[in-house]
Amino acid sequence: MLEWHSLYCLYSITMNPTHYRLPDTRAYPTDPVKNELLLHAAQLAAPTSKAQATLARETLAVEIAQMLAQNHYLNLSVALALAPNAAVYSALWQSLADVLAAHGDDEVQWLALPVVVVAVPNKRSIYPTMCQWLRSKPFFKGSLGYPIGPPYTGHLICSVQLNWGQLKRINGLRRKKNAAAAESLLSTLSDQGFALEAGQSVQVRYAVGFAGKGIQAALSTPLGSVALPLMQAWQTHFHTPGATLFTNPMMPMTPMTAMREGNALRLRMACDVFTTNAVRAIRLQSPRVGVVIAAQAGGRLLFGFNATDAVFELAPQVFAWPLTPADNMDTVVQQFIDLLAECQVENIRLLHEPLAEADALPNYAQAIHMLGHNPLFTEHH
Repeated sequence: MLEWHSLYCLYSITMNPTHYRLPDTRAYPTDPVKNELLLHAAQLAAPTSKAQATLARETLAVEIAQMLAQNHYLNLSVALALAPNAAVYSALWQSLADVLAAHGDDEVQWLALPVVVVAVPNKRSIYPTMCQWLRSKPFFKGSLGYPIGPPYTGHLICSVQLNWGQLKRINGLRRKKNAAAAESLLSTLSDQGFALEAGQSVQVRYAVGFAGKGIQAALSTPLGSVALPLMQAWQTHFHTPGATLFTNPMMPMTPMTAMREGNALRLRMACDVFTTNAVRAIRLQSPRVGVVIAAQAGGRLLFGFNATDAVFELAPQVFAWPLTPADNMDTVVQQFIDLLAECQVENIRLLHEPLAEADALPNYAQAIHMLGHNPLFTEHH
């Protein structure tokens, strides 16, 4: 019989992402939407020629730039909300991100540094603001080796949440060439501590700032040797008596990328914490852990944990992952299975049919009698 490590190595080598066979339950429009941005994004996502891709990319960028310059966000918001599939959404999203980047040395480039905070306070706790603390840190002046050079002068502030409404203000083209206006905008963003109730939670916070176009070379660059001291600095700053705390700072990014990547890492870390806690709790009462993976109507992935045998059945523990249009389902499931491998969980059942929104996720003993398979092994037809 293969050892667990050897079995997983074999699985990792031979695994094909399409092997998951999970249905996509995200609510994409079923009827075509008359929207010029979506038309060009669709041509960019699935071009018939290189020339068509180039024309679609240029046309899409021009139309988005005109809308932002005129502060007309409605058509853009509608297009993002009504994209017919993930590929079209991604093309539209990337075009918007490209337009919002600084394109000249006299333009302002906005950036955000996401920090994922895992906290377990034993009572309601207030965590301090980041603003004044951030402004004084040498990390943001390049002295710790991270490639943020002289153009970046420490214009940073704490934003408790980074959302579409703030993004419109932060990235408005009328502010791109005006550093004074950008500094004024920073002063209007919320700068306050945040409260967490007793119990475990995973949050994401953003340090928001701006610099010149030269900062782009440093954005989305791995933190490298700076990661550990920066993590320790955040740990020290957020330390609160009576609370266990872990921080995971990410690299500085454009605000749009930070929102996407920050939320994805928050969900992944929340799933990791939930998984390890669930596996540990089940093993205290049952010899084997059984895991069920399913897609649920409404755009959710469900990960359920219980004993493999009905005789040891425990209270169900289910983690729900709400999918965004930018999520790659196979990647999410792959990362989850990688974590199960680290926890040495091999009894997994992936269901082929989606669950209705009102349906509860079946336990492992029930799921093995439903249409599905164990993704650790090649599926037999």
